Amino acid sequence: MRRGACTLALLSTLWGVLAAAQPWKPFIDASRAIDWSAAGVGGIPPRTTICARLTATATAASIDAALAACPAGQALLLEAGTYTIAGTIHVPANVTLRGAGASRTILNATGAGEAVIAMGNGGAALKPLTITGGAKAGSTQIELTTAAGIAPGKFLVIAERNDPVFVTAAGSGGNCNWCDGGWTHDGGMARGQIVAVTAVKGTTVTITPALYSAYTHDPVAVPMDMAASFAGVEDLQVRANNTGYETNFKLNACAYCWIKGVESNYADGDHVNVLWGFHDEIRDSYFSNAFLHKPGAHDSDIDLALKTTATLVENNIMERLHVSVMLEWGAAGNVIAYNYMMGEFDSAAPNVVMGSIDFHGAHPQFNLLEGNVLGSIYADSVWGGSSETTAFRNWVVGTSRVCTPMEGRGKVSCVGADGHYAFQAARAVQLSYLSTRNNLVGNVLGSAQMQSLRTTYSPVPQVATIEYPGRRTYETATAISFGYGSENDDGRGNGCGGGVPPCHAAGTSQTNVVEGNFNNITGSTGWFRGESRTLPESFYLAGKPAWWGALPYPAIGPDVKGAGGPAGHSAGNPAETCYTRVMSGSDGGAASPLPFDAVKCYGVTP
Repeated sequence: MRRGACTLALLSTLWGVLAAAQPWKPFIDASRAIDWSAAGVGGIPPRTTICARLTATATAASIDAALAACPAGQALLLEAGTYTIAGTIHVPANVTLRGAGASRTILNATGAGEAVIAMGNGGAALKPLTITGGAKAGSTQIELTTAAGIAPGKFLVIAERNDPVFVTAAGSGGNCNWCDGGWTHDGGMARGQIVAVTAVKGTTVTITPALYSAYTHDPVAVPMDMAASFAGVEDLQVRANNTGYETNFKLNACAYCWIKGVESNYADGDHVNVLWGFHDEIRDSYFSNAFLHKPGAHDSDIDLALKTTATLVENNIMERLHVSVMLEWGAAGNVIAYNYMMGEFDSAAPNVVMGSIDFHGAHPQFNLLEGNVLGSIYADSVWGGSSETTAFRNWVVGTSRVCTPMEGRGKVSCVGADGHYAFQAARAVQLSYLSTRNNLVGNVLGSAQMQSLRTTYSPVPQVATIEYPGRRTYETATAISFGYGSENDDGRGNGCGGGVPPCHAAGTSQTNVVEGNFNNITGSTGWFRGESRTLPESFYLAGKPAWWGALPYPAIGPDVKGAGGPAGHSAGNPAETCYTRVMSGSDGGAASPLPFDAVKCYGVTP
């Protein structure tokens, strides 16, 4: 299991030890990956002392008052029942808001505003301090012009001017002026990470985690105070009603905060927003449906943004969203692992395969995707680029099941004309021309669903790999696509051939490591170096976690034999087992949302 350190001092001590031997090293150069083992809270505190118990007569205001009065290290319990919530509930630092179970404590959200439940409230103001030394990859000490006001327990946002070689905030949608949080007028500081201060001596500041990369283009450290820390929400349901909430759950400048064992039901906007987050955790939960399935201010998703760092999204079910997980605006060093994502669609284009995991706005870096069962991985080029994404042991199906209704709340039907598998832009992995230095290792790409795709008149052709400037069409299913823009398959006008720097065009695949992936279209496993290697169990876990259950471990990969999935290489993951066997769901086509109980599914939770 992952280690259970909660203090900054212990994190700092263990970081160097864990970094000494990384399981990805035989496959990935050290400049392209990091130590992901510390992602998340590091052990969610159980908080067995209950400060107060409220019943379903409680309002948002009375819940807020009880939370504010709850002593640190304790939990406020909402008894079983349906609560009418017309405002926003604010969970303070070091307090847990807990229900009696996701199907028993229901917050019926009838109001509007930033969120139904919020943890933290704020972000990083731009008061940059120049980094004069130590801004190299792996560094845990930096030199500043001044360390006045900086102390252990504080936080810094590390950033730099966009490196023109591989970082840009420009894409097919124009220039993402807000991608750095509005620090500049043009998104000019899109790449970076958040670190915690563990010691200060003169102008030398010791930090954790270590710097993910070198920062050489006018690097700065921006002091920030986290608005909350060690706040949590557990074992309840938020039921939205299309009344105007931006998101069901919001973590804004929250450190070591978590969401666990919840159901998020028909979001008005997004299901979860994490902004300026640090070591947060979203786990063992069920995110189902949305009122809107179209692009815009919200994508009905779990969104990690604004330099959110070292956050863990693990063991969740995501059903019938627009996008399941989006990483944008500098999200760095996060782990998206062992989630089951299905049924994403766009109501205006229901034949198009949406990105289950989408890298959308400049400039996410060093994020790990592991063990997920999902429709597609998409690093788009709409608002700039991304880099150093690692995908390991995922089963990427290559399509998604689209069922009615297309909008609003209603009984889901996939029978006959009510349901189909999306066949346009059916690409298991799609890395745009602005996404570089990515690592695809030990994944299973494609599926029987992808093979059987049909348009109205004929089968959809299948292609194992395609790279710009080869001709690519929406009517071809592809396991891996490299180097194209977001609008035109020929690349004209939105990147390669369109003159938007940096343009990686032909040869994009040369910036990526593609090692040991089973391709269902060819029926074979390809090795970048020409020889097979022994894959580790995980790139971030030390061993099989306690919540894993009876599935084989690992459950996905070319070395997994006799399971389900393509050529017997995928047994899925515990979240898929929960959905299909315990909840009796079916590939996003259940008359959802379904009753959900994390304890029934996983027995124990971390």
